Amino acid sequence: MSKIIIFIYLFISLLGGISFADSNYKIVVKVNDQIISNHDIEREVVYLSALNPKILSISKNEIQKIAKNSLIREIVKETEILKHFNNDNNLSPDLTNPMKNIYSRLNISTEAEFNDYLTKFNLELENVREKLSIELNWNAMIYQLYKNKINIDRDKIKENLELESTDSKIKKMFLISEIVFTAKNKEGFDSIYQKIVDSIEQKGFKSTATIYSLSDTAQFDGKIGWVGKGDVSKEIYQNIYNLKINEFSKPLKIGAGFIIINLDAVKEEEQIINLEKKFDSMVSKEMNRQLTQHSSIHYKKIEKQSFIYGD
Repeated sequence: MSKIIIFIYLFISLLGGISFADSNYKIVVKVNDQIISNHDIEREVVYLSALNPKILSISKNEIQKIAKNSLIREIVKETEILKHFNNDNNLSPDLTNPMKNIYSRLNISTEAEFNDYLTKFNLELENVREKLSIELNWNAMIYQLYKNKINIDRDKIKENLELESTDSKIKKMFLISEIVFTAKNKEGFDSIYQKIVDSIEQKGFKSTATIYSLSDTAQFDGKIGWVGKGDVSKEIYQNIYNLKINEFSKPLKIGAGFIIINLDAVKEEEQIINLEKKFDSMVSKEMNRQLTQHSSIHYKKIEKQSFIYGD
């Protein structure tokens, strides 16, 4: 951990440090009625690198672009949230588990230790809480807006489960990770896809997922976990099945974006199927998949409606 901290300090010094009182203040972007300055971007770089040291493996310019886009998404999302949630109770989600997930990734055991870690970068727990609150409130808003549009074929899920239970007692399982990205047009797709491929070749899939993936799994190196037949769509399963270990798929279209899947490991295990538990799990996964699609589409729509001026 100390090596990571030293590395981040060195990186910050290369940026020239963060001085909020110097004469180099510059407005970089204006999002609706809010501004993002060069100091905001530098502070976001420190925040992102403190919570995800792997981001330091890319160039300074790339990190600053990621930081700028992160702040733009944050402002756009928060503005939209406030249109739907104007009650303070709605804006105070339980942050206990999400916070623990973040500091556990840094091999930190307690929130107190995490607070000590953040102070080394002139950050506070409240900085993390604010950003987590935005993401959780966004997810809650998407659920409220689109829950009646979720269409889950429960009969089809039951049918697949019954077929699965009659298959061989030995089931093949795949440990997979993902990178999810979007593109506005063909040129944008080619550009971001090439950056991702180059990054995978240089830094590996996990580091690339933490840098480029738009999925919530990015904070866990893109890891989805173990899946088998019936846990994912037929198209995705076929692609996984044909991959070799440590090989990644071509981009697959999902909703308003694309997904790249990496095969981390394969195993065979004896099937002991609790149909009721499995059914609930598959319904939950399908609901989350559809909500993720609605989230991506909704964000792209409101981003287009926002007034974003700047570099």
